[in-house]
Amino acid sequence: MGERAAGWGNYFLFHLHKTWGGSTFASVMVKEIFALLPDKARRRSVWVALAVLVRAVLDFAGVAALIPLLLAVLKPGGSRGEMLLLCGGVMGFVVLKNGLVVLLARVESSFQLEVYRDFSRRMFVNYYRRGLLFLKSKSSVQLGHEVNYVCYTFCLAVLAPLFRMAGDAVLILFMMTALVVWEPMAGLLLCAAFVPLSLLYSVVVRRRLRLYGQEELEARRRQSRTVVEAFRGYAELEIAQAFGSSLASFDQGMRSIVHSRQRMERYHLFPQFLSEAAIVVGIGLLIGVGKGDLGVVSGVFAVAAFRLIPAMRSILNSWVMLQNASHTVQVVAEGLKETEEAKVEEEHPFSFAKRIELRNIGFAFPDGSLLFEGVNLTIHRGERIGVRGASGSGKSTLFNLLLGFLTPTEGEILVDGRRLTPANRSGWHKLVGYVPQEIFIVEGSLADNVALGHVQPDRTRVMQVLEQVSLKEWAENLPQGLDTPLGEYGSRLSGGQKQRIGIARALYKEAEVLFFDEATSALDNRTESEINRALEELSERCRELTLVVIAHRESSLRVCDRVFDLETKTFKV
Repeated sequence: MGERAAGWGNYFLFHLHKTWGGSTFASVMVKEIFALLPDKARRRSVWVALAVLVRAVLDFAGVAALIPLLLAVLKPGGSRGEMLLLCGGVMGFVVLKNGLVVLLARVESSFQLEVYRDFSRRMFVNYYRRGLLFLKSKSSVQLGHEVNYVCYTFCLAVLAPLFRMAGDAVLILFMMTALVVWEPMAGLLLCAAFVPLSLLYSVVVRRRLRLYGQEELEARRRQSRTVVEAFRGYAELEIAQAFGSSLASFDQGMRSIVHSRQRMERYHLFPQFLSEAAIVVGIGLLIGVGKGDLGVVSGVFAVAAFRLIPAMRSILNSWVMLQNASHTVQVVAEGLKETEEAKVEEEHPFSFAKRIELRNIGFAFPDGSLLFEGVNLTIHRGERIGVRGASGSGKSTLFNLLLGFLTPTEGEILVDGRRLTPANRSGWHKLVGYVPQEIFIVEGSLADNVALGHVQPDRTRVMQVLEQVSLKEWAENLPQGLDTPLGEYGSRLSGGQKQRIGIARALYKEAEVLFFDEATSALDNRTESEINRALEELSERCRELTLVVIAHRESSLRVCDRVFDLETKTFKV
């Protein structure tokens, strides 16, 4: 039943575009859109298609209800009382009809918003799970724009116009068929007036609208990037007195957006002109070649035109919107595509009782440039291992390999004999803590940042780890204590405070392996000594805790039992 329903939904949309647009582009795009929908949405689409059909029937009935009233008014010697009674009946039907239309519109709207929510969430998850290399190769502004704005535009300016075009097309089909049956000449003249102008419009503007839509999207993307970069780099831009270049880029982007929008607005005015021109042409043809009672025929023609003008205008405007937003189909399709990195497999959790082994590890970037090779390293449980090397030698990359964020291009990493892979790294992450060079601060409270990922932080535990990193007194003096917001990207924190919060976060987790990637690089000598002493005390209290430390300063490596030189691939005891 579900497959049959989905099939009818596809049939409905496909034949809509085959009728209104008649192009390979339209039919291919509809197939692409339908292929993107999950099974649940495909099954539900048949009910949406039925809602569109029923709405068209109700709109047609609303127009048809006016015809008896028109004929009663035009009939000589008619009773005013009967006409007023008929008006009341028609009004009651119109109210009932529009109430039903509102309910059916909610069915369509809820379907579109559900698709938006599903697509946006799936793109967010897919982009996140594509891994570190993907995220570093892309602009975070662009990815955020695609997850939020492009998905919303897809549903608002692609799905919604399709359903509007469907309803209006069915309505026009009903009305033209009824006119042809009732008065063949009037119906044929109406078709002769509307169809050529509509086809001319779709042929003339289609390519231009797609081009203008893509230009505006790219201009808005550049504009967003300019603004974000200016705010993030305020200090550097101000010292270099370089804000003028950012402002110039902003002005150039604004000119591009305004220019694209002005061209789009010109095309938005065409539907009104074409629909009104079609009515005038139709009436002219009716007067020129029509027969019989032109008064009655013209009256019926006018009633039909009263509803056909908005319907035709809606179709043409929807076509404009659809062409303008057609690029979103490809963006959403690419975003919903699951890569191997995005496919997370559930496996048994890791256990770490003996050792971590790096066997002949090598890593090269996607462009083929080799970073290092032939790295062999064994880290026993409870050891304190340091990693040293010049800038650019691959120390941080080695950490990302150990954490499972990157996959070795040669060799393998084993935890108690079990190979670490992208599919099982989630289990490994439950055992490790990580303090990077640049600490990630969420826009939340101090407690939220220390207990990252915990909805209800253990406040006692938070205070304990803050004391270990010499932040307890500072936290107690904050206006709201542990509930004090830290600002966007930790704007209210110093560099040293950010680093210590990162270390506190790792300690809060009570991990079995702690990775420190230049964790004390932003601290002064005194604070660095305090942190190193805290780590040493932590290691003494928890003899089975394993520490892996990257540092340039020899003082930060003194806590280590052995130091591995990444350039010589040898240990220094």
